[in-house]
Amino acid sequence: MKITDFTLLLLATTLFYNCNSSGDKNTQELTMTGVWALQKVTFPTGYTYAYPDKQGYTRCKIYEPDSTFYHVELLSAGSDMIVIPQEMAKYTFVHDNSDTLLVENGRFMMYMSFVNDTTYTVQNNLELETWVKVNTMSNHRRNEIKNIVKHNIDKRDSATTNFVLSTSERELRRTNNELIYLLTISLLFIGILALYGWQAFKKNIVIKQELEQIREQNNLLPQPVAMAMQQVEQDFFGSEYYRILLGRIERGEILKDEEFYELEQKLKPVYPSFTSRLRHLCHMSVHEFRVCLLLKIGVPPSQIATILCKETSSISSTRSRLYYKVFGKKGSSKEWDNFIATL
Repeated sequence: MKITDFTLLLLATTLFYNCNSSGDKNTQELTMTGVWALQKVTFPTGYTYAYPDKQGYTRCKIYEPDSTFYHVELLSAGSDMIVIPQEMAKYTFVHDNSDTLLVENGRFMMYMSFVNDTTYTVQNNLELETWVKVNTMSNHRRNEIKNIVKHNIDKRDSATTNFVLSTSERELRRTNNELIYLLTISLLFIGILALYGWQAFKKNIVIKQELEQIREQNNLLPQPVAMAMQQVEQDFFGSEYYRILLGRIERGEILKDEEFYELEQKLKPVYPSFTSRLRHLCHMSVHEFRVCLLLKIGVPPSQIATILCKETSSISSTRSRLYYKVFGKKGSSKEWDNFIATL
């Protein structure tokens, strides 16, 4: 009888300990939510490989509360970031009395341990990986990375596809807002008769500055970023989407509104600053904007006229008019085509 009482007491104590241990591990599990970057890999020989490496590469994982994680490789170059999607899958934990297993994609099981609230380690085969929490990544950049993984991870060439996330558009928008504010203050001290002339004068100066800024940015791009952008461009013009679209255009098929919107979205990873710069340089109609989109992907003016239900002469007039709007002087339609190619 005494033995039985002792056994029950032992079982109760063990159950209480396991419940408390499970609670601790649930607390640890919650700390996985967020952005984590690979800090270093320690090999069995004791050698440690630190990240970012000498070339600027690192690995990043975004863990969501719904047990989804996003895995990418990153390469920073100045204000730009090259993103190489790796994996989007589910993660979970398996606990026993002594170890915690991090299970990714339902099949990769790694022994893990939390060093503190901002650091954890995993035993990946014979290598020990150390990951640290990143609290400096903005929600905008985090969502950009997640969308890239969601929409491109299932493609066959996803492992070699580079996506450039540029902060230049946001910097340009900030600069433009400052110029608009200064212009508004200036207009308070200017008479109504001088208003039109002052606005025209300021616009020409701003446009010249922005065009010079665009040329400087293109000339000063770091080589890894320039190569990545060239690769993205080549991938787009070699894609099945572009081949089908070009075939429809050559057959004279009319594109719907939603198809023009899709084309605009497809071009954003290829030419990150194209649409924002174009729209900022001058106000343009839907027709004018669509002409520019088609020129950017290499559609001849005669085919543009067909799918937009216009005369070829009308498309030539549109391009010349856009050149005058931006540069404030007459220019040929061919000069506008050359300008579009530089954006």
